[in-house]
Amino acid sequence: MTAISLKLPDDLARESKSIAESIGITRTELIRRALRHELNEVKLQLELKAMANAFEVMRDDPAYKQESEELDAGLDEVLPGETDGWWRG
Repeated sequence: MTAISLKLPDDLARESKSIAESIGITRTELIRRALRHELNEVKLQLELKAMANAFEVMRDDPAYKQESEELDAGLDEVLPGETDGWWRG
């Protein structure tokens, strides 16, 4: 494990110590958990942004539009042995 040193504003230091004590962990553990939580949130936001960018690229891609239209058209085809069209909703 790597040791780091950081400075906190007095109010944040007091509050983090108080909260950590109230839940029965050290302030170090509280800060470790908070950092892990924040890192996960940042990763999620980056993933969502990447997905949104990918959807924008797909929206503007003529080949993707063509493939999507072909797939949509295929959903209306009657399946062999299926006569009631249950998949159409």
